[in-house]
Amino acid sequence: MTHNQEEKILSARKKIFFWGAASAFVYLLFVVVFPLFPHIYREGAMLDLELILRGKNYLLVWVYIVGLLILFFAFWQIMRIALRVSKEAPERVADLRKPIFRAALLCGFILLWLYPITALDVAVYVVNARNWVLRGGNPLTVPPSQFPDDPYSHLAGEYATKTSPYGPAWEALAAIPIRMGVDDIGGGIVAMKIISLLAFAGTAYLLGWHSPAQAETSANGIVALAFFAFNPLVLLEALGNGHNDMTMIALMTLSLVLWQRGRWAWATLALTVAALTKLSAIVLFPLFGLAVLMDAPNWKERLLRGVGIAAIFLVVFFSLYRLMGPFPDVFSGILASFSRRSFSPAYALHLIAREFSPALGGQILPNTRYVFLLVYLWIAVRLLRRKIEFLEAGFLAYLALIFLSNAFRIWYPLWLVPFAALRLTNKTFWRTFIFSLTSEFSILAYYVLWRWYWKDWAWGKNGPLAAYWDYYKIMTPFVVSWQFSLPFLGDLVGKLRDKNYAKKLWI
Repeated sequence: MTHNQEEKILSARKKIFFWGAASAFVYLLFVVVFPLFPHIYREGAMLDLELILRGKNYLLVWVYIVGLLILFFAFWQIMRIALRVSKEAPERVADLRKPIFRAALLCGFILLWLYPITALDVAVYVVNARNWVLRGGNPLTVPPSQFPDDPYSHLAGEYATKTSPYGPAWEALAAIPIRMGVDDIGGGIVAMKIISLLAFAGTAYLLGWHSPAQAETSANGIVALAFFAFNPLVLLEALGNGHNDMTMIALMTLSLVLWQRGRWAWATLALTVAALTKLSAIVLFPLFGLAVLMDAPNWKERLLRGVGIAAIFLVVFFSLYRLMGPFPDVFSGILASFSRRSFSPAYALHLIAREFSPALGGQILPNTRYVFLLVYLWIAVRLLRRKIEFLEAGFLAYLALIFLSNAFRIWYPLWLVPFAALRLTNKTFWRTFIFSLTSEFSILAYYVLWRWYWKDWAWGKNGPLAAYWDYYKIMTPFVVSWQFSLPFLGDLVGKLRDKNYAKKLWI
């Protein structure tokens, strides 16, 4: 390597250190403003960003706004550095793996102490685990409301009367800290976040050290690592808010890496355990099966693989569920989760349509699933015809699921990240990057904009929209309209800029 190239690597390491330190400082600032302790011990309903700031200086919300801007800018800069080194000095990319990995882990450790300000699902994990270990209340069949004397039952919120929608693999994992004696709500939440941190580290390792080079775009392991590990959506939702989606994603990533190496049986097992963690992983199974069968050299091998995949999934999946209780009781939480409604394009269309035609509005949500099935079938056909690759098919399937579900949560775009990281193009990068950005900033619309300003706005209460001036009728169309349209802005800009947009990666 020339002296000039050596200087470039040294410069890249310094810049990664700078932007990593800047990110760590912002996350530390978030922890100072929104600390897990003592907020988690406050009495009353579960909290969020707006309630934490209520009665204090409202200007503190700017810490969150400006902090998010810095975090996404730092993410952008680290991605540019990683991609530039991948193009100019591919033989030295290994020099950047450990600095990126260590800086990301530092940010993750800091976020263990952040109050989960966008959702308190992590507290529900602890409540369910406590009820199971300490009182014998199987979370798949017994809701938290059956234990009203539990000092933390109020933190279950809307899930108090519902059984767990998660799988037996997750519930068994979540119970480990309680069995070890960590049964306080604060300690339990930190323990759940540590599980997510370990899953985060495992995923980062798989992407950084085991993802193949992508010749068309010059992306490789450090680019995939930076794309995953420094994405503010990943860090804030998977670690700051402790969502168990991180554990599912780690297992899905393991499955994808094993599949890339031709180890389809182990990949099937990993994907099955991912579905036993959170059912969303099951969406990938039909496409995964097609990909494995398409790679087989002959029909005999296809038959053997097909039988093997079916046997691994059915035996492991239903055996673990059966250990948790009788059928169909153990699936009650999952079935109930399908009735959720919030902040999705389908729900926004439902709210608007029912104001003009209640009958039409009533037909939208029940039939959205059929639209998704048609889109999924189209993706599968394109995969079979080899018009798209498996990773692209998986990305599109989860993108369709996010758009066509009746409910949306801001951490759902996490599902896109492993597919985008392993096949990073302009389309996957920009859609994931902008979707991450719009999701994180949407919390300001959900909480701050309505509660602080619009709720009691005189024009709203007395103006032309007075008849519709309530939270869901106003905020759902408002948030959905920009949150689900901006992720495709990168496509538009890219196509105007370069006809070969889909085959390149420019940042």
